[in-house]
Amino acid sequence: MERRRRPTTQIVLALIVVALTVWGIARYAAKRELLRALGSNEMELRVAAARQLLETGKLEDSLSALPIINRSKTAEALGQIQTQEAAGMLGVILGDQEEAPRRWARRALVAHGKRAVPVLMSALASTGGTREEAVKALVEIAKEEPEVAAQIRMLLSDKGTVVGAATALAQMGDLGVGALVRGCYAVDGDIRAYSLDYLGLQRIQAGLQPSLDNLQPGGQKDDAIVALGLLGDRSAVPSLIPFLENEGERVRAATALGQIGDPRAVEPIVATLTVTEKAYRNAAILALRRIGRPGLSALVRELRSPNVLMRQGAAAALVGVASPAANGPLVEALGDTDVSVRASTARALGWRGNLAAIEPLVSVLADDHWQVVDAAVEGLGEVGVGGIARLVGVLADPDRDPTVQYQVARALAATGRPAVPALVRALSRPEPGVQKWCAVALGGIGDASALEPLRELAENSDGDVRWVAKEQIRVLSRLSSS
Repeated sequence: MERRRRPTTQIVLALIVVALTVWGIARYAAKRELLRALGSNEMELRVAAARQLLETGKLEDSLSALPIINRSKTAEALGQIQTQEAAGMLGVILGDQEEAPRRWARRALVAHGKRAVPVLMSALASTGGTREEAVKALVEIAKEEPEVAAQIRMLLSDKGTVVGAATALAQMGDLGVGALVRGCYAVDGDIRAYSLDYLGLQRIQAGLQPSLDNLQPGGQKDDAIVALGLLGDRSAVPSLIPFLENEGERVRAATALGQIGDPRAVEPIVATLTVTEKAYRNAAILALRRIGRPGLSALVRELRSPNVLMRQGAAAALVGVASPAANGPLVEALGDTDVSVRASTARALGWRGNLAAIEPLVSVLADDHWQVVDAAVEGLGEVGVGGIARLVGVLADPDRDPTVQYQVARALAATGRPAVPALVRALSRPEPGVQKWCAVALGGIGDASALEPLRELAENSDGDVRWVAKEQIRVLSRLSSS
């Protein structure tokens, strides 16, 4: 009896295995057919396939294996399936590495309307193209669903989503801007801070009054000051100036005043140049540079101050102002007893076309302090091509100290590639000093077009000139081959 049961049991088991195998093959074939249908040009077929794959939970695992065009078509089909599951799957495609599927997912999510908002809000925590598409979709949906702006505002307190949320709100017109403005008065300090930040970053003028209000006790002062600087409205200047005396806020206040650029800020900032805190001094000097020529008279006045900190700050602030009116006082300040003042003054004299500064700057190339020498070299380089003839004249003077001539060669090199034609022409002058130091300058510039003229110089000269020419040829050959 036992022997008869064994074959029967084995047959039953074999039949079960066969049945399961057939069933598995059939399911696999059916799934493949559905996946193939996702690439169909017929929308009805795609929608039916996407719906069935969603119901069986097979779609998400299969997405990554589909071609880009099929993922895009799948997203389009999911836009026709108005369910939360379809919206969730579109959120997955929104995170695709390729642009086309992301774009189609965004369009489909817009078609889902309010249902898609949670999915899109989650996507704001992403970066790159995913966040960009999520922002676009939320802006589109908000046109029909105004309450979306209020929902997004709550994300401003989340560091992961704040960038996307604020960007979206800033693009939602009055609704989004209104939400950001209300955020400036929120109890939650993070929401207030991020609302102020993005009203400033997006240069939205509606942020002016909330920023001014947040300067009051209990407000978000740090972010309000930064926002006012970004907004650039001159009406904020009287409210910002008092913060120059506040140790915790003065760096931000000086920066904001510099960004606004109102001349009314000059004297208050200049008055603080005796502050020793490095971060603040840098901020104040940069602010004065940004304000520019309106601050010229105050800065020139302080070049003669008995306080060395004031002279240092004024000289540094004059760098980049580029006004002939400052030349006289700056040349006088080249003789200051303080190294920092002399160095800043040399840089301040160096601006395009300021030929009057050449001789004074050449005169300090023999200064005992390298900081001053380097600043003078930099300043001479900034004067530009127009000053080359005068610098070459210095090289032609046999009574000049060779150390000074070397620094002049550095200044010619600092003039950059525009100086190459003039320097190449100078190689044909008869003075060996001119030939030698112009060759050095050409090597410093590193332009391969100088190779042939230098080879000619090496062939037609001897002594130091020949050796220097060969050295510069070696330098330029190495640069051109690298």
